[in-house]
Amino acid sequence: MKQIPHITIVTPVYNEELCLDAYHKAITNVLLSVHDIHFKVIFIDDGSSDNSWQLIEKICQSSERFSAIRLSRNFGSHIALSAGIQHAEGDAVATLACDLQDPPEVILEFVKQWQQGTQIVWGKRRQRVDQRWRKWMSHIFFSLLKKYAMPKNSKFCTGSFFLIDKTVVNCFKKFQEHNRITFALVAWTGFNQEVVLYDRHARFAGKSGWTFSHMLKTLCDAFVAFSNLPARLITAVGITIWLGSLGFAVYLIIKRIFTDVMPGWTGLMLVNSFMFGLVFLILGLAMEYLRRIHIEVTSRPLYFISGRVNFAEESIT
Repeated sequence: MKQIPHITIVTPVYNEELCLDAYHKAITNVLLSVHDIHFKVIFIDDGSSDNSWQLIEKICQSSERFSAIRLSRNFGSHIALSAGIQHAEGDAVATLACDLQDPPEVILEFVKQWQQGTQIVWGKRRQRVDQRWRKWMSHIFFSLLKKYAMPKNSKFCTGSFFLIDKTVVNCFKKFQEHNRITFALVAWTGFNQEVVLYDRHARFAGKSGWTFSHMLKTLCDAFVAFSNLPARLITAVGITIWLGSLGFAVYLIIKRIFTDVMPGWTGLMLVNSFMFGLVFLILGLAMEYLRRIHIEVTSRPLYFISGRVNFAEESIT
């Protein structure tokens, strides 16, 4: 008799009270009604300040297929996703946003790819309903990530919509860093990967937390954590300036030998100002690396849990 695969869906929630009922109905109609795949959902409430947790508790009371973890405060979406993956069980784990921009039925396509032996399945947006500037910025953001911060074999495309095999899940659980980007860590594991195309919808309700500042922070985090580009770029700039300074010194010596005129102080002050700016830029980059080292060596817990629903009683960790 063929064994039914067990798939866990991890859904982070932060102030999504307007979306939860629609999410519950969509999951129930599209995924939980499938008989040859056993789906289970884990909500991770990332310190919501609205009625999200109360609604999650109500959903979990309706079926044991839904369970929930409440974090003690807002730790960020990537920590919330990590908490869900760490508590997930089954043959594979998929991620799904609560706002229904990523259609739940696409997970069925993920499962088909997974059943063919793919260990990481990425969702790639064929088209999306969004403002033009957001589409443009997202395209630049993910293009830079893929080119400079992702492993060469990665088929990572866009965002945290993916399915990973339990082998990848076990590898993911070994990661210890606090400054984490979930999809970058998944891509870093390697394994065989495929892509599923889909059309992304508009948010069901509410406002997206994926702002320009959040996008910029994630990009900086990815470059610092997963790319040698910042350090190598600074090194290249330093070598270039050193060569330029050497040439300028030769020019000054020749100018002094053959003429009585020395270049004015304006040019020298401009050069000095540029050099001071560069030095502080390098110091800032070095301090960013030191800050991250400090965070890691303190070995603080990744998150704390303040509540659970439909989970076995465990210590609050």
